[in-house]
Amino acid sequence: MAKDDSFILEDSKKLLISDEIIVQAIQDLYKDEIKERIKEKLKANPRMEEELKEAIMDYTRGKLLEAGAQGKILKVVAELGLISMPESFRNELVMSILKTIGPELDAILKNTL
Repeated sequence: MAKDDSFILEDSKKLLISDEIIVQAIQDLYKDEIKERIKEKLKANPRMEEELKEAIMDYTRGKLLEAGAQGKILKVVAELGLISMPESFRNELVMSILKTIGPELDAILKNTL
């Protein structure tokens, strides 16, 4: 009996997957329609369009500042951890870290500068 019922479960899964795809496609169409209406309204109102551009720039700048601040915090926390451990462990840890991430850091810096 379980074998006979298993095809129902498998077919149901296939139907659910296709239903999900259809729903997602409709949602994407709806999103595209909303985007088009927003673009039209912004084109009709240059002041709002400019304000939105400025707001996006401010937001992006803020996110970059946040990432920079997080990097500074991480640096301080790492430094506190290093100065809190015995000298012998500290030297070994620093060498291990440099050996592990040194080449990747070097590659990143060469690619970005």
